[in-house]
Amino acid sequence: MALDPKILSELKNKLLAEKQNLEKLLASFATKDPKMKGDWDARFPSMGEKSSFSSGALEERQDEIEEYGAELSEEFALEDRLKEVNEALERMEKGIYGVCAKCSGEIPFERLQANPAALADIEHASH
Repeated sequence: MALDPKILSELKNKLLAEKQNLEKLLASFATKDPKMKGDWDARFPSMGEKSSFSSGALEERQDEIEEYGAELSEEFALEDRLKEVNEALERMEKGIYGVCAKCSGEIPFERLQANPAALADIEHASH
C-alpha cells in the first residue's frame, strides 16, 4: 500500500526541515568539502599569532584542540544523519520511500512518522 500523497508531503517537509537544520549546525563549525559530496570538515583552530609558550597560552591551545576533537565527533554524527535524510529524499524521488530495504515490506507509518529517514522496519532495523 502506497503512502497517501498528503502524508508523503508532510514527511518530505519534515525531512527537508531536518536537512536544513543539520546543514546549519554543520556550517556553525565546519565547511563543506567541495571535492567530496556530503563531506564536511571541522575547522581546525587557527591558534592565531600566539608565539608565547606561557602556561596560559599552552592551556588555551590545548583547550582549542580538545574542542576541535569534540567537533570532529559531532561532525561525523551530523554527517551520518544528513546522509540518511538525503537518502530518504532520494527514495521519495525514486518512488521507493517507505519500503524496507531488507524485506521489501512496507515500513509502518508510525515508524516513518517517528523517523522519516528510516530505511527499514523495526524488525530489520540495525541496532
